[in-house]
Amino acid sequence: MHGFSDEERERIEERLVETGRELLRVYGPHKTNVKDITDPVGIAKSSFYLFFDSKAELYVEVVQRESDEFLADVEHELEGITDPQVALERLFRLYAEFAETNPLIQYREELLNSISPALLEELGTEQLADYEPIVESIQERSDGRFSEYEPATVLGVMGTIGYLAVHREELDAYREGYYEEVRELAIVALARGLTAPEV
Repeated sequence: MHGFSDEERERIEERLVETGRELLRVYGPHKTNVKDITDPVGIAKSSFYLFFDSKAELYVEVVQRESDEFLADVEHELEGITDPQVALERLFRLYAEFAETNPLIQYREELLNSISPALLEELGTEQLADYEPIVESIQERSDGRFSEYEPATVLGVMGTIGYLAVHREELDAYREGYYEEVRELAIVALARGLTAPEV
């Protein structure tokens, strides 16, 4: 295709994604343009569109890779934990840590606004499908009502932990360490409440 062998095409696409990922982490989507991404890769700006239909499509690929790496870490960290409450607390803490330390979270709103509703829906559907087996695995260890919840709903609850992380500065404006206190209580209360035995 346009002078690129299959091997070159694969190599260039990989470099575009990695370069895009680095630039997005530092500058965000609005301050990163296609030329910024193609120059380090050594291809013309117009050639970018041989690999991705738009910058938004590249963003989706970057977000998916970040998610896949997090998912692999979660699976490793939850291995061997048999108590559902402990497993859920661990999952929530890992998610909080991911939201706190991943620079792309800073640009979450910009990223979401850069992606078309259709592409965003597709990404959300794929990510739910990726994460649901983790919740299902924890549910299999539960003999209480936790096993009856829809995994997607549990993931929605987990999303509130990420919401706290996004608004960390606002919470810490109350007093130093306030965010950590709120996050810890939220994690414990949510995990305990979801996995509590039926009465």
